[in-house]
Amino acid sequence: MSSLPLLLTLFRIAMGPVVAALILWAAESLYSDRLLAGFIFALAAILFVIAALTDWLDGYLARKFDAVTPLGAALDHCADKVLVTCALLALAYAALPLHLTAAAVLILGRDVLIAGLREGLSASGRILPVSPIGKWKAAAEMAGVASFLAYQSAAILVAPDGTVLGLDWAARILLWGAAALAVVSGAQYALALRKPA
Repeated sequence: MSSLPLLLTLFRIAMGPVVAALILWAAESLYSDRLLAGFIFALAAILFVIAALTDWLDGYLARKFDAVTPLGAALDHCADKVLVTCALLALAYAALPLHLTAAAVLILGRDVLIAGLREGLSASGRILPVSPIGKWKAAAEMAGVASFLAYQSAAILVAPDGTVLGLDWAARILLWGAAALAVVSGAQYALALRKPA
């Protein structure tokens, strides 16, 4: 049972490329079989939500079974980035409208910068702690990606107008909310760097 948290984390890492491949397949299928594309987007949404939920579950189980390890903590953070980055890159390439692509670029750009800063600091023996706003950003981007995938599926499969509109606005608000939080948390990290070591 103590290995279950690590297995869930590895599952989340594996789901990143799988979800991305499904998004690209669905986008390609729009031109030949819209019904198939709708079901593929739905499958991508379901797998993404399941993988995102393991982010909470693996941490809970690791604490419950006293299985928290440095490797598990590092992989947990990596798994979140792999899942969201793969999904956002595929969506930005194949499905997001221009204004949401801009939000995705802000989110991913901030993540690349912070990852680089963390690497540089760790080489000099300094640590950049995770910001609480960064955790809210991660939750918003996961919810935003899930909402957009569900919106794509609902729109293609001709769900009720209220459902389609609700998912569309949820995706817009959540992804732009995540982009705003990315900027704020990035500024927090920049201010933290100015403090003496």
